[in-house]
Amino acid sequence: MSVQLLFWTAFAILLAAYLLRPKQTQFPIVNKYPNDFLGRRAAREAQKNARTLITQGLAKHQGPITINLLHGQKIILPASLAGWVKSNKDLDHKKLVKDDWFAGFSGFEAQSVLHGDDETAKRIITTKLGQNDSTMGPMNSSLARGFQVLWGEDEEWHTINWHQDTMGIIARAASSVFVGLELAGDAEWLRVVQGYVMSYFMAVYDLHAYPAWSRPIVHWFLPNAKACRKIVPQARSIINNVLDKRNQEAEAAKRAGKRAPEYNDTLAWSQAAANGTIEPGDLQLSLAMAALFTTTEMFRAILIDIARHSEFLESLKKEISEQISTHGISVAATNNMVLLDSFMKESQRLSAGLVVLERSALRDTVLPDGKVIPRGSQIMVDSTNIWDSTVYPNPDQFDGHRFLRKREAGDTTSQFVQSSQDFHVFGGGRHICPGRFFASNELKLALAHVLLKYDIRLAAGCDPKPIMNGFYAMTDPIVQLEVRRRPGGVVENIL
Repeated sequence: MSVQLLFWTAFAILLAAYLLRPKQTQFPIVNKYPNDFLGRRAAREAQKNARTLITQGLAKHQGPITINLLHGQKIILPASLAGWVKSNKDLDHKKLVKDDWFAGFSGFEAQSVLHGDDETAKRIITTKLGQNDSTMGPMNSSLARGFQVLWGEDEEWHTINWHQDTMGIIARAASSVFVGLELAGDAEWLRVVQGYVMSYFMAVYDLHAYPAWSRPIVHWFLPNAKACRKIVPQARSIINNVLDKRNQEAEAAKRAGKRAPEYNDTLAWSQAAANGTIEPGDLQLSLAMAALFTTTEMFRAILIDIARHSEFLESLKKEISEQISTHGISVAATNNMVLLDSFMKESQRLSAGLVVLERSALRDTVLPDGKVIPRGSQIMVDSTNIWDSTVYPNPDQFDGHRFLRKREAGDTTSQFVQSSQDFHVFGGGRHICPGRFFASNELKLALAHVLLKYDIRLAAGCDPKPIMNGFYAMTDPIVQLEVRRRPGGVVENIL
């Protein structure tokens, strides 16, 4: 790139950033400090003490507040406005994600596909990856192999690789449906998708440390963004090779007067749905990006709670065995694992972030009280009431029966995949997570393998706690989980 072209590119970026900058918020800033001219202290407080800023700020001002970040602001709305946010078409989730997660940047094609105007990925997730029995068998086979490879069959206690062996399980399960059994256990493909997901999320984190106007330039030089750009052509090559092989099989069958092989995976579905408008490898990376990180984090949180709460083990094993014995490996079986469902949702509650229903204001938007959310502002809804004792008795105590009791009392919004008036972890309205049913089935099958095949425990002295990173939570990265294979028995007839 010539110096002159670089100059005019930078000038255009700066001009666009100035013209399109959000209007100044009128809501009180709760982390503004004297002499903090560069906003470093404000950013530090938002990173370390977001929960206090939110709860105390909303209580003090009795209305929306603003939190300053290092290079931007977020408007926090009280939980009472969740319903209003869900139904307001001037507040858009896709716009926020495209901006905050840098759709359009080179190497970030997965995000561009996932939230692009085409919406092929979303249609496939919504229509094919929900309550689809045909996905359950391949997923179960891939999980069985994954646990055998990663957790092993040693009947003596041994420590698993916390990060690698938990994401590896979820990656294999998802890949069995995304790319089929051809690649679900392929070491190179698993390395590619897992490497991309981790590099992408780290690259996004890195970019937020730079001013918005500089990011279209800076990303070219950041190691994690470079890693993404290196992985994209690798993914394209692997997927195109699989498609070429399938096409050759179809041609050979045609010449022999036979029916071409049929594949029941997103690779086949996307070929029919996208009409050649999307690079198949990019679509696969978008599905991996959407499915691997968050589902793995949920899997880890549930494993920690299983290790801590042995009082639930026999009831969970009994329920899983009965449902699979009755319904086989099917959606009906996982749907009827109601105690496991409740256990999972309680883990989700205790490991959730502080905010939900994130949106970007497409235009000046008037709140019910007449105040205005300026165009371009990014808003979030307070979700700290999931730890409020007036909403959830003994909120800091794990209660695996909590949501089962609510369901049995007639609450129709207490299932893991559902949102309710005070629980929006999966989002809500037209922007509710389309992959939540797939994630639920995937997790329940994975946990069935864990509970029926393994004993698990935390290593001596290991007491993990969720780690808050600004508005969001992550599982403890240094968990030491010990497992041992339980002798076979009834498992061979079930999984």
